[in-house]
Amino acid sequence: MAERTWNILLIRMWEEVKKQWNTGGILNRLILFNVGVFVALATVQLTERLGLVELGFSRAEAFGLATSWDFSVLLTRPWTLLTHMFVHTGVWHLAMNMLWLHWMGRMFVTEFGARRLLSMYFVAGLAGFLLYAIVLNIFPGMRQGLFAYGASAAVMGIMAAVATAQPNRTINLVLLGAVPLKYLAIGWVGLDYFALSGSDNTGGHLAHLGGAVFGYFAVMESRRGRDWVGWFESVLDAMVGLWSSSRDALTPIQGRKRKTRRRTPRNSGSNSYKSDEEFNVEKKAKSTQMDAILDKISKHGYDNLTAEEKEFLFRQSNT
Repeated sequence: MAERTWNILLIRMWEEVKKQWNTGGILNRLILFNVGVFVALATVQLTERLGLVELGFSRAEAFGLATSWDFSVLLTRPWTLLTHMFVHTGVWHLAMNMLWLHWMGRMFVTEFGARRLLSMYFVAGLAGFLLYAIVLNIFPGMRQGLFAYGASAAVMGIMAAVATAQPNRTINLVLLGAVPLKYLAIGWVGLDYFALSGSDNTGGHLAHLGGAVFGYFAVMESRRGRDWVGWFESVLDAMVGLWSSSRDALTPIQGRKRKTRRRTPRNSGSNSYKSDEEFNVEKKAKSTQMDAILDKISKHGYDNLTAEEKEFLFRQSNT
């Protein structure tokens, strides 16, 4: 009986994770991906300690996913420029970063949109790595370890961007009450700056500062018409385009059908703009369809959706 109850609980948890992944937007996906990597690394570490597997990587280098200021090491594992942003080896480290990501990410999405959140996460993380690598290569006395990992630089970039865009927005903090967001960001950056003089995590604090500085200037420059993260969105679009093309190549008939359906021309005399009434009717229909799909997921699971329902869900979660 207990085993059956446990299995039902696991199935429900897995269904909820899939639901959050498919309907929760890019913020939820970033958080879930970080948690997934943490669980995977913890499992690998446990199997190594039990003597069941030997990968040749240590915990300090996060089993080959952590990055390094040493370019000779970095050249042997270039993928770590990206993978280190999703690596946490402690529960507290993961919890703090994900809480900040959820908190600041929601405000960021409201201000800039979900698409820009993903780009800021990656580019701010790269900016944090860049400052970390430059300083530790120029000043050997700052080195305290060979490897670095964590989402902190990316999260700091998101926080700084929100604080720059909405400096006077108040945040309610325990014991402190309502605090303007700009002071919260300044205080957090100040802690990292002063920690450089005596912390045992100099590389981490440098990365935090790099991410925060990038987030601030990215917003300031956007007001002058300069987009500092657009190039990454172009890279993502190109990768998605290649992926879509490869899928169409595997199923050419289905691919041609999709393109034909999408490229059906409008009548030359038709109006390309919808009236307010047409727009509201279409919006209500989509909302009704979305409610029906979410209800079906809660009762029967995501895997029981039809192909058309999954496609509709995917389109709506990315708008």
